[in-house]
Amino acid sequence: MSAQRAVYFVNGSISSWRVLLAVREKGLAFEPRRLRVMREPRETRAAEFLALNPRGQAPVLVEPDGTVMNESLAILTYLEMRYPDPPLLPPPAEPGALARALARALARAQESEATACVYDPLESLFEAGPDALSPDRRAAIVGALAGVERELALWEARAQRTRFIASDAFTLADCAFCPVLAYMQRRGLSLAGHPALDAYERRVRGRPSAVASYPEGWSHDLARPDLFAKARALAAPGISGS
Repeated sequence: MSAQRAVYFVNGSISSWRVLLAVREKGLAFEPRRLRVMREPRETRAAEFLALNPRGQAPVLVEPDGTVMNESLAILTYLEMRYPDPPLLPPPAEPGALARALARALARAQESEATACVYDPLESLFEAGPDALSPDRRAAIVGALAGVERELALWEARAQRTRFIASDAFTLADCAFCPVLAYMQRRGLSLAGHPALDAYERRVRGRPSAVASYPEGWSHDLARPDLFAKARALAAPGISGS
């Protein structure tokens, strides 16, 4: 009896979410192995897991043949190369268009990581109150708030042009980007001023793969905590960073 494919993941992690989406879009059977990181000792630091990824980070994909892959964007590309049907790359619209479509999907998958990095300073507000933040950290959070708005404007323009984020077909770019968007919504982001992105996120969220991959215990309509509200309070006139 051959070994079973396994995906080691952290519930609610953007990186893990991407891989769970892609594996389900591909229709691949797998055993989900959830790792707990909100209590000590963290399961990502267990010897068994460190043998798979010495950095102690999820996700990790383990194939039935023993192949081990980590890094979410690399896993998405690997899955597409090894299991091309059903595809997670856009079909060419015209002769010679395949290279351009491929480039766009791969680039936007990578750009999703840049958007996550722009948002990242707001995570400082997850546990720490404003009084516990250094002036530099407060400034980084305020800057991140503005940076996220710039990112949203970029993605909004893209969402206006095609049904999904890289083409009219669902691709690995959507597996990479939509979890970033949904995660920020969980942290209080509103898409009220970005109607194309809002429609896009709802479109992806309704896919069977997305329904099955939505983090356990999360409610889409409930932000916990609202980090964007906290960041706006820091950015409000009269709030000192010193």
